[in-house]
Amino acid sequence: MLYPQSGDHSSHAQSELKLALWQIQADNTTSPELYAWLVKSGLPHNVAILLHELISKTKRVGKKTINIGKIILIKIIDFVKAHPFLVSGIGIGATIGTAIITLITSIPLIGQLLSPIALALGITVTISGAIIGHNLDKRFSGITNDIIEISQHFFTLIVGVFKTIFTQPGFA
Repeated sequence: MLYPQSGDHSSHAQSELKLALWQIQADNTTSPELYAWLVKSGLPHNVAILLHELISKTKRVGKKTINIGKIILIKIIDFVKAHPFLVSGIGIGATIGTAIITLITSIPLIGQLLSPIALALGITVTISGAIIGHNLDKRFSGITNDIIEISQHFFTLIVGVFKTIFTQPGFA
């Protein structure tokens, strides 16, 4: 199972098994492979370096050392690979949204007064990009369902990863 299901109340043993499988995946994925993927994905160089630095984060759980940063980065990459248009849509939407905010707030005298409107427009454009991308990934429409589904997939993934990690004995 790539992503934990909503309402998945894993037992401690299941949690340990998931973490062990994730650790095996982390052990079998090299640092250069991760860095190459980050660079090939088109991320700015400084962002790729910052994300790559995440792989050095480890956590001692009982008698084992878990490559927590590497696991999280692999799970993020898995999500991106599973939803390429969604990620592209968010990136394009965020870029355009940021440009709108910058342009509106830079208007002399009234720019700061219009900043709440600019922020709302920027967020709307970013969400629109995500929805368009998700629709391309899923090839169906329904804006409300898309927003809910996108959020559920992403947060279920993150909650599942952290839940598995933080339920390990000795993890404080």
